[in-house]
Amino acid sequence: MGPGAGFLLEGTARFIKQGPEFDMMKSKFSFLTRVLEVKVTSIKQTL
Repeated sequence: MGPGAGFLLEGTARFIKQGPEFDMMKSKFSFLTRVLEVKVTSIKQTL
């Protein structure tokens, strides 16, 4: 890997608005209104 390397990610995503993950991130970043969780099912290097 070096400059110009890229990746194609495939998967599903959801916004988290409450719960332990949200609370943990909110304690570090007070401006958050939601957290994006991505479950990756495939990764391919494009270069």
